[in-house]
Amino acid sequence: MFSFYLTQYSGKFLGPIARVLGYIMSAIYNFLAHFGIENAAVSIIIFTFSINLLMLPFTIKQQKFSKMQSKMQPEMQKIQEKYKGKKDNASMYAQQEELKALYEKYGTSASSGCLPMIITMIVFFALYRVIYAIPAYVPQIKEIYETIANLTTGNTDALQYLLDNGKNLNVSTITWNSANIDMFKQNSDYIIDVFTKFGRENWDAFAQFFTGDQLAIVTRNADKIMHVNGIFGNLNLAETPLTKPWPGLIIPILSVILQYVQTHFMMSNQQIDPSNPSAATMKSMNTVMPLMSGFFCLMFPIGNGIYLLSSSAFRIIQQIFVNKYMDQIDMDAEIAKNMEKAQKKREKLHLEASDGSIKNVANMRTGSSVNDIAKMNTNKKDVKQDKDASYEKGSISSIAHMMDKSKD
Repeated sequence: MFSFYLTQYSGKFLGPIARVLGYIMSAIYNFLAHFGIENAAVSIIIFTFSINLLMLPFTIKQQKFSKMQSKMQPEMQKIQEKYKGKKDNASMYAQQEELKALYEKYGTSASSGCLPMIITMIVFFALYRVIYAIPAYVPQIKEIYETIANLTTGNTDALQYLLDNGKNLNVSTITWNSANIDMFKQNSDYIIDVFTKFGRENWDAFAQFFTGDQLAIVTRNADKIMHVNGIFGNLNLAETPLTKPWPGLIIPILSVILQYVQTHFMMSNQQIDPSNPSAATMKSMNTVMPLMSGFFCLMFPIGNGIYLLSSSAFRIIQQIFVNKYMDQIDMDAEIAKNMEKAQKKREKLHLEASDGSIKNVANMRTGSSVNDIAKMNTNKKDVKQDKDASYEKGSISSIAHMMDKSKD
């Protein structure tokens, strides 16, 4: 069961990211408010589209990596087959070197396709913090809550209602100094902690503690809060689908469907050899990922489910255009360009290699043996020793040579 509290998340890693996302969310909400659209769900959808649009270059890079891996598969399978069943250190090291050389040959790395996925997960968990405490990150929304909170501090019966219902609403008391009425009077944030979990029935019960003008203010702002945080009628963004199975379960069901469609479009642009051992793993992942998306939507706040739904819908549309773009790419030219970039990077880092370097290993046929690699390393060592021996001990040349070696 997830809890809620108003204060901003203070984690050293996700905390700063959540604050940045909060600024973006606040700016989007404020912009939409000028046009009379005051709804956090709409802000989340536009926010999601904006983030995914900014990540488009990373998405294209990931797609290129996936397509390049398809071209690398035959050579990679030869290497894996060559060392199949060999568990000794020399064979395992040689296999790693040949795989590393293979990636070097194509001007890429095994981690190239991970970045977009990592960024997506970081954004998701940071956004979870923002959605779970929207008033703490969006001042325009907090103002609505504070209007009612200021009236509540002087109403003992209303405060007692908040105190009695806090635990029933699964409100976290981590930041509370003590669970009593004086605590609410001293800090209106504690009052808002409880307000953010209110559904329509809670607001109706709470309004009974007020009369006259105060009742009108509470009712008017409660209606506004329900509109700001509402989606699909009576659902609250801070609630989970488990609290209101209908129509809450629509969100995880739609998430699974859209995630499956998204995966289908992504895989349609890749050629996977059924005989490849990783094909079964890939197929399992394509089944598991939509189910995981549905699980997240079921357990996390509805606001996070809206983010996942919007993200999947955007990426389905995006993938249609990306697939068309990828069909026009000449992968041989792309590989040549990657190799050129890798070579320039080596030169910049003073890693130009002589005979027996990584570049030569990259051009080795996958049929190379462990002894070939060992022999190559031995030759390198002999060359280096001969070069060291060519300088007279104590001479200026030898000292200069030693300085060059220390730079390396």
